Order: sequence, then structure tokens, then C-alpha cells
Amino acid sequence: HTVIIKGTQMYSPDQGRWVELSPLDIMQMMGRAGRFGLDSEGEGIILTAHSELQFYLSLMNQQLPIESQFVKKLPDMLNAEVVLGTVSSVREAASWLGYTYLYVRMLRNPALYGVSIDALNEEPTLLKRRLDLVHTAASLLDKHNLIKYDRKSGSFQ
Repeated sequence: HTVIIKGTQMYSPDQGRWVELSPLDIMQMMGRAGRFGLDSEGEGIILTAHSELQFYLSLMNQQLPIESQFVKKLPDMLNAEVVLGTVSSVREAASWLGYTYLYVRMLRNPALYGVSIDALNEEPTLLKRRLDLVHTAASLLDKHNLIKYDRKSGSFQ
């Protein structure tokens, strides 16, 4: 089987412009070529702008890691965890973040996530950074009355 991706951009109403498909979406579509159990191989063809050619060549040769987008959705995810009762404080939420792909990528590529090499050397577990991320997300949720966040005790309700 062959998969042909005709164009690698889609319109994003949130951003009001055309954006590149995520690397994960591209990999998912390309993975449809050569069905497991049916084919011993498959072929994928990507039609894209010349300026994006090197990016997709690197992606297909597995030279580019997939980076976490979790920070963008952290308030939503934190809200869900609070509602489920999984986390009830900033400390528990920071610990919960330690089990995410975001944490793995923050350790491997700190600069991309706003962590200096010095900060990583000072604090190899990035606990302070995780606490800051949770505090920011919890403050936003509290501002919109989705949770009650006691900043002194660090507890959520």
C-alpha cells in the first residue's frame, strides 16, 4: 500500500493562518503504508514546500525527536486530575508531572522548555520548574473559578 500526503499544511482557526501538520500527524499517516500482517513493506510520499523538505527528510529518518505539547494544555489536564481526585496540591501535581513525556523532554532538551543548563545542573529533577508550571496552571484555573487554589497551603479543591 502507498500513502500520499498532498500538502503538509492545514488551516488553524485558533491561529488564523495556515500551519504545518504536526510531526506526530505525519508519522501517523505514513504509518498507514504497508499494513501489518498484510504487506511486508509500504511506500509513503510527501508533497510539501521546498522550504520544508529538510525537515521532513529528517523526520522520516528519525533524526528529529517529537517534542511535548503538554504545556499548552496543562491547565486543562490539571483541572481533569483535580476533578478526578488524582492530585489535591501543588506538590502532588508536580510529582504527577514527573511521570509525563513533558518531563522526559525537559530533561533531554531543557533549552526548548525554558530551562537553562545551569538550572538543570543545580536541580536535576527540575522540581522548582515543575512547581512553577503547576502554580501558573492552577492560578489560571482559580482565576476562572474552575478550582479553588489556596496559594499559602498549595492545596486544590
